[in-house]
Order: sequence, then C-alpha cells, then structure tokens
Amino acid sequence: MAAGFSAWKVNQQYAVNDRTTLNGKHYLCLVAHKSNSANNPRSAVTFWQRYTI
Repeated sequence: MAAGFSAWKVNQQYAVNDRTTLNGKHYLCLVAHKSNSANNPRSAVTFWQRYTI
C-alpha cells in the first residue's frame, strides 16, 4: 500500500482530502462523510476521485 493511504472501511468517518485504497486502486475523498457499502470509492463518484500516484 502506498504511503499515506489506508484501506477503505465501512462505518469510517472520512474528511475532505483523506486518501484510501480499494481493490488496489487509490482514491481521494471529495466530501466529508461516514462510509457505508453504497458510498464506496468505486460507486460513489461524488464522494471519491481516483488518485494516480
């Protein structure tokens, strides 16, 4: 896992600019929120932006 990135988790509070990974891909949080299965980085493009290292 890249430095500064943590694994995405359900029921986690995320702040703007938090960085996470899911299935080997990196994402940047765009909107502060508490995660659930529906707003994971692959599905919720309004909450997450793909991040390229």
